[in-house]
Amino acid sequence: MYAKIEAERLLFIRLNQKKLRVDKYIHLKDAITNDSDPANHGKLVILPSTFTGCQRNMHEYAQDAITYVCHGGKPSLFITYTFNPNCKEMTQNPTNGQSKTDRHDLVARIFRQKLIKFMNVLVKGQVFGSVKYWLYSIEWQKRGLPHSHILIWLTNTLRPNQIDDIISAEIPNPSTDKNLYDIVIKNMAHGPCGAFNSLSPCLKEGNCSKMYPRQFIKETQFATDGYPLYRRRKPEDGGQTATVKMKSDSVVIDNRWIVPYSPLLLKMFDAHINVECCNSIKSIKYILKYVHKGSDQGVFAAHSSNNCIDEISEYQAGRYISSNEAAWRIFRFPIHERYPTVIHLDMHLENGQRIYFSEDNLQCRLANPPNTTLTGFFELCKNDNFAKTLLYCNVPKFYTWDKSKKVFNRRKQGAIVEGHDDIRSGDALGRVYTVHSRNTDCYYLRLLLHKIKGPTSFKDLRTVNGIEYETYREACLALGLLENDNQWNEALKEAVYSDSPSKIRTLFALILSFCEPSSPKTLWENNKDCMSEDILNKLRAENRHFVLNYTDSIYNEALIKIEDKVLQMIGKSLSEVGMLSPSRQHAHNMSREILRELTYDSDLLLNFVTQREPLLNTDQQAIYREVLRLYRKSEGGVIFIDAPGGTGKTFLINVLFAKIRGERNIALAVATSGIAATLMIGGRTAHSMLQIPIDLHHNEMPVCNIKKGSAKASVLQEAKVLFWDEISMMHKHGLEAVNRTLQDLRGNKDLMGGLIVVLAGDFRQTLPVIPRGTMADEIKACLKSSYLWKQVKVMKLTTNMRIQNNCQNSQRFSDYLLKIGDGQEATTENGKIRLSNEFCKICPTLENLINQVYPNITLNIQNIQWLQERAILAPLNEKSRKLISQYKKKFQQPQEHTTQ
Repeated sequence: MYAKIEAERLLFIRLNQKKLRVDKYIHLKDAITNDSDPANHGKLVILPSTFTGCQRNMHEYAQDAITYVCHGGKPSLFITYTFNPNCKEMTQNPTNGQSKTDRHDLVARIFRQKLIKFMNVLVKGQVFGSVKYWLYSIEWQKRGLPHSHILIWLTNTLRPNQIDDIISAEIPNPSTDKNLYDIVIKNMAHGPCGAFNSLSPCLKEGNCSKMYPRQFIKETQFATDGYPLYRRRKPEDGGQTATVKMKSDSVVIDNRWIVPYSPLLLKMFDAHINVECCNSIKSIKYILKYVHKGSDQGVFAAHSSNNCIDEISEYQAGRYISSNEAAWRIFRFPIHERYPTVIHLDMHLENGQRIYFSEDNLQCRLANPPNTTLTGFFELCKNDNFAKTLLYCNVPKFYTWDKSKKVFNRRKQGAIVEGHDDIRSGDALGRVYTVHSRNTDCYYLRLLLHKIKGPTSFKDLRTVNGIEYETYREACLALGLLENDNQWNEALKEAVYSDSPSKIRTLFALILSFCEPSSPKTLWENNKDCMSEDILNKLRAENRHFVLNYTDSIYNEALIKIEDKVLQMIGKSLSEVGMLSPSRQHAHNMSREILRELTYDSDLLLNFVTQREPLLNTDQQAIYREVLRLYRKSEGGVIFIDAPGGTGKTFLINVLFAKIRGERNIALAVATSGIAATLMIGGRTAHSMLQIPIDLHHNEMPVCNIKKGSAKASVLQEAKVLFWDEISMMHKHGLEAVNRTLQDLRGNKDLMGGLIVVLAGDFRQTLPVIPRGTMADEIKACLKSSYLWKQVKVMKLTTNMRIQNNCQNSQRFSDYLLKIGDGQEATTENGKIRLSNEFCKICPTLENLINQVYPNITLNIQNIQWLQERAILAPLNEKSRKLISQYKKKFQQPQEHTTQ
């Protein structure tokens, strides 16, 4: 039902796009960088910020939260309150035979009431102290149940010695508080995951994404960034342990597995309530981004068509609505609430305010442009003496904006301002829309509005000491705001609150490229931490090291990223714009892939070709010439070499490698199996080189995990030929993923992005392995079932090069294997093949098998050639272990005898 309601609202917005047209929009964007792409100039369908849950809406709430940070500093507490479906309200309400999970209306109503009570306990009950600001956001993950992310700003800052009084990350003592002990074990124990549960959803590449188990710590410690390291005592130091039940076993856990919580809130609400102390201002933007990220979305691929940017279609394509969220939205419960109110203040140049118009009222709108909060501020300063003492951003504290009359009025309620009996102050905060530094005039205007009190006009802002300046930048210079790069320092410091490190680096690159700062090195030194923060966080996560600090290598990596941006913008290095030049030694990983493919000895390779070319047989020569023909003409194409074992496939491929690499071009060698990869010069597994997804049989449209601009992407863009051995073992989706990836990376929609790809394999051997699959599943997964197969040219190798001296027995054995592989050998009723006695001997015991394959092994143990000519292949590891054990017994006894 709610999906239909939302679809109707979106349809209304789509049909009213013409009525929502706006001029001068470029100066008013609120720091969202992806509204338009310079390469796209088609129709723009906007999803406005008034639509709850869309990107602009969530962005505005995040910016409003940052306003709290600007006024009140970092939040004191970050709380996550998750609904407990087993609470007594759910179990006590009659469900008429339905399961409680079917009553989404009850879930919504009960959680709403509990959340109201929860916020009253925090704010009115002041359980942690007096609250100055607060906000929360509701989310529904794909599991369906709601949870709320809450930020609290306390009037009095929490001191380190208070943390243990309100937050615990330990198992309570059951002998002193059995109730709390039961609640903590039921709601606050993470997992356990890892070795206890390898299928836990928190595991990413075998490691817990939530970084559990944590370390034992005797006393709570404040980290330099992020959350504190809470006290988690060892059992021998007084810490408690508990036994938790898993599916088929019981596990003993200790304090390392406990999620931080408030004992008071846990006992009051009996739910999962994670309470964290916010320790550093640097972490706040990650918290705010997390709080306002919105609910889960479905995954989809977006393809541009006719240069059309359609935000409504993009939103609908990724929209995921759970039944519980639908019930909540039908009841019109809010998904965001906050205190105090944040008033948005317009930011525009003179005569550059937003004008909403249609074709019918265009002339009227142009003749009577609407008043905005900025022009209203100017009018207020002309007529109100108290307003002349205020900055633009402080006006909402003392005045309210009348949206109908477009004027500011004095507040009628609130505390009386000392010395001004007719002025009252409220709790509302003002937020001036942010402006990108590329909009230079608007940017300098905003800077002046944050420095000059009580201006009466745009002209007044440009007037300094009685002199009217032509531009806002000149006025800033006259006020000394631009001396010593003050404006760029301010810009970067403000960006710390609202932007990610990547965006801050982009801003810094723009400043270096176009703004000519007087001391770029000083700017870097003052702001290098905020530009390197994501690199530090990534290293912390990869190394599971929570207290890792900034290092020169981290700063160097940030400088490399900045230099790459400056090179893209103006084609100059950092040293050319007065900055420190990064060491690219630390970035060798970026070019190591290409260097690896170009560091072959050309003379040695060409000499190898000269020696091996005459040894190619007729079939090999035909394939050799065809590949070189495509290579010389730079024609893309895919060739499949059908090569049964022993037909010289690897020999041929290595000659082709030597030929292409000897001419200083890149020829990539990959194989589906690791053993096959080792047989090719410079060979690697396909999954390693091409980053093919692992779970191919569950993904209909996979793509390889290779990003544009990465080292592997550069190699694939420069490569001339890709050789892929044992392709018959690869799932068809693997080759299809490579095709999509190459087309994207190389900017070419031809097959494999125009790259020559030589596939090799034998479909008579092992086919793709499908877990618990049938024969039909294997055939469906086979490359021959792919839509790409019809574009593949098949060439065959038929001469078995391992049969020497015209040995008839070897030839008959080879023909027999081919007959089985081609499905020509007769089968029994059960579909099994009865092996010929000519090539098969039944051994009754393992010892007899070893004696047949390795006769007189103690006499030939030093004969390498003799050992290379024989092997025992076991299909199961268990059989292999038995064979090895039996072999050791047989081998060791004679050795012991000879040493006596």
